[in-house]
Amino acid sequence: MLLAVGCGGGGAVMEQPKQSQKNRSAPKMQAPKLKPSKSVAKKKPKAKPQEVVGDSEDMFEIVDYIHNFEIKKTAAAGQGTEQVAVVLPEKPGINSTTFTVVKDDTQTEQAKPDPSFKLPEGFSAVKEAGYSSQGFPNRIRCERDYSEMVLVPAGISVQGTKNGEKNTRPDFTIYQNAFYIDVHEVTLEQYRRWRSEMIAAKGKIPEPAGNDSQPANFPAMGVSYTDALNYARTMGKQLPHEAQWEKAARGESGFQYPWGNGRALWQKTRHPGQIDPVGTFPGDQSPYGALDMAGNAREWCDDWYSDNAYQAALSLSDAGVVRDWTGPKRPVVPSMRVVRGNQKSWEVWKRSAENMRTPPADVGFRGVLNLASPPSDDAEKSKPAGTF
Repeated sequence: MLLAVGCGGGGAVMEQPKQSQKNRSAPKMQAPKLKPSKSVAKKKPKAKPQEVVGDSEDMFEIVDYIHNFEIKKTAAAGQGTEQVAVVLPEKPGINSTTFTVVKDDTQTEQAKPDPSFKLPEGFSAVKEAGYSSQGFPNRIRCERDYSEMVLVPAGISVQGTKNGEKNTRPDFTIYQNAFYIDVHEVTLEQYRRWRSEMIAAKGKIPEPAGNDSQPANFPAMGVSYTDALNYARTMGKQLPHEAQWEKAARGESGFQYPWGNGRALWQKTRHPGQIDPVGTFPGDQSPYGALDMAGNAREWCDDWYSDNAYQAALSLSDAGVVRDWTGPKRPVVPSMRVVRGNQKSWEVWKRSAENMRTPPADVGFRGVLNLASPPSDDAEKSKPAGTF
């Protein structure tokens, strides 16, 4: 099925062919009218294909690959976003879905890498993913555990919410430096490989994941905070602060869900708390490309937990903006660390606490790579341009 869709204009008007007239000078006497026989088919003139008229910026094609739809934008509309959500009517047997926009080859010039920016040892750029406007790779690969990480650029974002639980209020504006975060949670395959390395090194042996009997592409869960932190450090990473986790999940605008503020868009049945292989649901993708932040495992963050953490953060604001906030500096509730993700719904601003020594069965983790803090104004003047 190929469906062309356009906005801003109607189709071209089809002119019906005029009936030819013969012998205008013939006498006015007419032959008697006879009803045509039903068995004689009257030939109809071939209709011209209807012309689609409208603004080319609004044009796209929907192609049905056996009910896996793909939207193809025209060259003139190539500046659009890479994904759009399509919400179908809420009827029995009909689900919503997401469409991937395949851009035309004629694109604007891609951003170029900043030659002065160097990744830490053990990390390499995924060149196919392109570069940010600052020249940083949009994606990188950790060579230790073969994980991909997406860039979350420096800038401000919204933390918290006005109408949620008390521990998520008030909302505030926060500035954070750039960082990379794992595309998905650490899998059982990755965790098992690391644990085997630790056993071979005869160091402190981490506990097996609580769901070790599941397939290798499931998230490693039932892992203590300490084992999660040690895994991340072995790979040259850290656990995310909850402000980093929330920005990576909600984007700069502070969406309710990774995909925006609309209802969940799944290609098959999914319920909160359901655990699947990582990346099973492409619709659960944040503005930066991180997956499974609404669903799948709940995840450890590096912050000590406090019910009043957001109120305390506001006391540190400068001109209404909180800068590089990392939560309480010491335990508020003994042994309790922040866990992000939710068992009962998809909102990614929700937060909870779990004991770092006795992890619940559904808690996993993912890592971040922190980039260096930007220098002061005086130091900036003495550094070469483009140095990060």
